[in-house]
Amino acid sequence: MQNRNRFEEITPQEFEKLSSSVRSIPRMKKNEFVKEFKETILNWVKEKEGEIVRILREGKYSWYCKNYEDPVRERDQLELAIKESRKQNEGGIDLETADRVCRWGFNRKFPLRDPQETIKTTKEAFEYVEKENYFEAAKTLMNVSGVGISRASKIIGLSDQNRLCIYDSRVGNALRELKKENVKLVLCPPDRSYRRDFNYTTKSGWATNYERLIWAIQIMQEYFKIKSRPLRAADIEMALFVMGE
Repeated sequence: MQNRNRFEEITPQEFEKLSSSVRSIPRMKKNEFVKEFKETILNWVKEKEGEIVRILREGKYSWYCKNYEDPVRERDQLELAIKESRKQNEGGIDLETADRVCRWGFNRKFPLRDPQETIKTTKEAFEYVEKENYFEAAKTLMNVSGVGISRASKIIGLSDQNRLCIYDSRVGNALRELKKENVKLVLCPPDRSYRRDFNYTTKSGWATNYERLIWAIQIMQEYFKIKSRPLRAADIEMALFVMGE
């Protein structure tokens, strides 16, 4: 892997070229993933438990320099907006709602500007979500030009914060030490400046990693529930976001 200075020089165009040359990561079934990695994930979360609890208790999560209450409230409002839009659009979300998510996440509109295609595409993605096929759900959204794993996971993750989560470079960076036999369980996507110690993979690879992230967080949720600290998937993800700064 190249050093950090090289990462700082990489342009988005160069990254796309490198990504296209990397083989996709093989998928696993959920039961296979849990069997192989549950112990590793539990050992990691036991080590990080105090830090995760402290971050949530002290309200350390922030977004665009806003304090804890504002971004959490905005996330909850977006979750409600997605649910309401899905009720009105046969399971998909309208362009206005997709724009709201992207403005919150990136200060930009949703890349697909056709209202009907937006509903059609998001409906297909959420049909996969309902089947717990997060790989195909993410891939469906990433088939839209300009939608990467961070955008796709915001639309999916904010739709149900109890079970789902957002996947970006800070979350991936927080999990850099979550390894088995020195291999990362969840890769780190690039950030906007390409400065973090990110990884290369294909869109299918990112979809596979998003699926793994959801499964890993589900294992962490089970752990905290046993410890009488029930947490949403989003709560753990927000703690990871802070840890990955």
